[in-house]
Amino acid sequence: MEKITGTGNEIVLHFPGDEKIACLDGSAMAWQEIVNASNIRIEGNGNRVDLHFGSEEEAVALLKNIAFNILIVGDNNEMEVGKALTVCYNPGWGMFGLHLVIGTPFDSWMNTPRGANGCRMEIGEHVVVCGAVIYLQEDGSRIAVGRDTMISWGVDIWCTDAHTITDMEGNPTNRPYYIEIGEHVWVGKDVKIGKNVRIGRDNIIGWGSIVTRSFEESNRLVVGAPARVVRTGVRWDGRTINEYMKNGNDESLVD
Repeated sequence: MEKITGTGNEIVLHFPGDEKIACLDGSAMAWQEIVNASNIRIEGNGNRVDLHFGSEEEAVALLKNIAFNILIVGDNNEMEVGKALTVCYNPGWGMFGLHLVIGTPFDSWMNTPRGANGCRMEIGEHVVVCGAVIYLQEDGSRIAVGRDTMISWGVDIWCTDAHTITDMEGNPTNRPYYIEIGEHVWVGKDVKIGKNVRIGRDNIIGWGSIVTRSFEESNRLVVGAPARVVRTGVRWDGRTINEYMKNGNDESLVD
C-alpha cells in the first residue's frame, strides 16, 4: 500500500460477531483500497492498528472522513480505536478533527524522522472529537482515552515535551510515561493536557485549561493554567440546556 511502508504492519477492522478483516494481507482488496485512500500512514515495522465498528457503513464513513488521521512513525507500536467514534470537521470554526500521532516523519533538529517504538494509544467507544492532536513521541509511552468522552477543538493531548530537560549533570528529568483520561470526561476548547497525568471519570476540564498534574477523583470541574479544582459534585450532559430540560431530565438519554 502506498501509505504503509515497512514490514509486519497490520491494520485490522473489527465488526460485530467477532468478524475481523485484515487490510494488508491482500485477502480483502475492497477494504484495502478504502484504507489506502484514507488518512492512515505508517512508516516502520511491526505496528498494529485495530479499528472497531458497529457496522460496515460506520467503517466506510470514518475511513473516508477527511478529518480522521492516523500517523505512526516507528516500530512495534499499537493503536486501538473503539466503535462509534464521531470526528467533526468544520474549518470555519477551527474543527479539524482527530489526529492520532505516534512519532513524527521529520525532525528539523536532526533532519531525520523522529520515530517512537513500543508505544500504545487507545481510544474508547462513543468518543466525540472536534479538533485534537493526541501525540506519543517517547519509546514505551502510552495514552488511553475512556469511552463516552467528549473532546472539543483546539485540544492538545501530548505525552511528551518533544525535547529534553536535564539536571545540571545531564540526566533527563522530564521522561513521559502515560496520559490516562477516564470515561465520560468533557475536555473543553483549547485545553492542553501534558505527560504523566491521570484524569478521573465524569470530570470536566474547562475552556483553555493547562493540565500538568493528575485529578483522579470524579465529578470535578477543573479549570485554569495551571488547572485546579474549582467545583466538586458536578456532572455533565452532552445535550444543550434546552434539549436537556425539554426531555425532562431523563437520565436514560445521557450517553
